[in-house]
Amino acid sequence: MAFVDYDKIVLFGDSITEQSYDQARGFGFGAALTDVYRRKIEVVGKGFSGYNTLHALELIPKIIPPPTTASRIRLITVFFGANDATLPNRSQHVPLDQYSENLKRIINHPLLVAHSPRIILITPPPICEYRTQDNDLARGIPGTQRRAANTKKYADAALEVGKALGIPTVNLWEAFVQHAGGWEEGNPLLGSKELPKNEKLGELLRDGLHFEPKGYQILYDLVLGTIQESIPELDPENLEFVFPHHENAPKSDFYAYGQA
Repeated sequence: MAFVDYDKIVLFGDSITEQSYDQARGFGFGAALTDVYRRKIEVVGKGFSGYNTLHALELIPKIIPPPTTASRIRLITVFFGANDATLPNRSQHVPLDQYSENLKRIINHPLLVAHSPRIILITPPPICEYRTQDNDLARGIPGTQRRAANTKKYADAALEVGKALGIPTVNLWEAFVQHAGGWEEGNPLLGSKELPKNEKLGELLRDGLHFEPKGYQILYDLVLGTIQESIPELDPENLEFVFPHHENAPKSDFYAYGQA
């Protein structure tokens, strides 16, 4: 009997992706996708806390296997930028132009291209300066690591990369801001200290950066909606089980098992 493997969906990102499997707080994006694709495609979490796009490029040869006749990566989500967008005096910072170029290099990396996957790019979300700075202070981290305005530049850059490469892109920054009341060009940014602390944004960001279950719910809905609209062949409703229901599944012959 030939070995049968599942095709893969890879969720590639930083701590926001890594923590999306933790259901101790409730709903998680990675866990929910794993559930909806169960027995159809294997969802593989590749989230790395603190990593930026330079880390990601170094990682790809270590975590992406070559395609085989048994399985390949059908879809990869690329979700970096929250750490790249730290301020220039921080070790995680990646300059904006390099961030854009790194996203292109990730998407066009030969090890990924070999799988001929569909790709969904996800913008970094907004931050809440009040919560990130309070959290850093509680952890003994001095100074300011993140600014809302800087994070917006990286979200815009991700959108531009997606447009330039013709890749479906989830505008998570906009979705979170809309949940928090919306924003108009020229006004202070939600999440910045130019405005009072936004409690609706706090419903999505537990520490100003990482997600509450409601934030992961928005991400899940947007990614699944993007799949349904732009990659309908990977809509879980359009996929069959790799192995059939038990009523139709072949069974081993008890008496013949193990005999030549």
